[in-house]
Amino acid sequence: MRKMSEQGHGASSTAAPLLTIALLLLGGCGTGVIHSLADGDTPPDSAIAPDSAMDPDGAALDSALPPDGGPQPDSALPPDGDAPGPDAGPDAGSGPPVNRFGVGLVGPGNAGQWDLTADLVGHGGHIKLIFPGVDLNTSGPEASWVTAVQESYNRELVPVIRLGPHWGDRHVRNMSDDTSHSTYTQLAQRYAQVVAGLPLRTGWPLVIEVHNEPNLCYEWACHPGETPTHHNMPPDYMHYTDMAHEYAYFLRDVADALHDLGDPRIRVTNGALAPGGAVTCQCDGSGYTAGVTAVDFIAEMQSAVPGIWSQLDAWASHPYPAEGLGWGFFVPYGSAMPGLLYFEQELSAMGVSLPVYITETGWTTDLGASRNDIATWTVDAYNDPWLTHPDIAAVMPFMLQDSAWESFAWVDSGGAPYPVYTAVRSHRCNLGFPGGCP
Repeated sequence: MRKMSEQGHGASSTAAPLLTIALLLLGGCGTGVIHSLADGDTPPDSAIAPDSAMDPDGAALDSALPPDGGPQPDSALPPDGDAPGPDAGPDAGSGPPVNRFGVGLVGPGNAGQWDLTADLVGHGGHIKLIFPGVDLNTSGPEASWVTAVQESYNRELVPVIRLGPHWGDRHVRNMSDDTSHSTYTQLAQRYAQVVAGLPLRTGWPLVIEVHNEPNLCYEWACHPGETPTHHNMPPDYMHYTDMAHEYAYFLRDVADALHDLGDPRIRVTNGALAPGGAVTCQCDGSGYTAGVTAVDFIAEMQSAVPGIWSQLDAWASHPYPAEGLGWGFFVPYGSAMPGLLYFEQELSAMGVSLPVYITETGWTTDLGASRNDIATWTVDAYNDPWLTHPDIAAVMPFMLQDSAWESFAWVDSGGAPYPVYTAVRSHRCNLGFPGGCP
């Protein structure tokens, strides 16, 4: 792959304050809802607790449905002459079975959550882990991060890691090499040091998602007096075009650093975008103006770093169920296909074909859906499009368990499964995917 640093820089909703769901009502492009587990918010309980369906060339598999009654394993990834990283997990020399099932955690997780995930998604299924805390002083992974990856492999799970800044500091732009926020090589090396210290397993990918929803005000934050000047904008507001440009520079430099580790098992994705976004964001404040979507943000990323998509091994997406493109979220399955397929809009805007890791999606009880409704709709979504769409590599709905995000949870705080967990596990077993089935 080319190193992008060698190129020139060129629905209805309910709001939940404090530590729970960040749902921002947006106008301009419809009634949009933005949902994010904000890196800048105080982490939920399990985030601070000792809390692929791609072929070897990175192409999306045609289908996640197992042929002849059972999944077939991917071939092992060749080292291509580079020294492999340390092997982790049992039977380290075999590749993972083809399995798109997955689920997300809101931190590194703990033994109970890893066990619940393995029982839910089966062998070769995916677990999204969140590792917050990378800054210019980071020299390697935290011990809990190493344990989470090792224990995921031990349970026959593919780790998908969202790597980003501290929960309490989302001013990534202030860690740039320069005052124009167009170079991030020093910070990128810190990301590489973290990944270099994580366990690897022969033939199995380690997927790294670089940050989270940078098109949201609180995920790419600014300080007053430090923003580029735009006409017809109030002072101390940042425009989404600048956010997109800066994130593209950051993503380019981090992707370069991770690929320079020389291990093809390490696969890099963007930080998935929120489907709806803000046109302007108040620095260190709550003010914003609405009216753009992820597609607009993608266009600006491409304009800042032409060819940025060639630096990615896959595309991460947050296609929440919605009746519109960037608005009308969490409607019943029968009306939700525009949102569930939103990644198609993103890929079209990029003009490339990449395997898609859905690193957040799913329904919430906040808008009146029952737990049984969510179970039915989620199984329907697995049937179409999640298990059948040729671009999808894995699906990790938000989220397994956390009291701060209970309306999205698949398991209650005591570990008892909600109907969606039981229904999806049964569906997976009925389809012939192995791992914990009767």
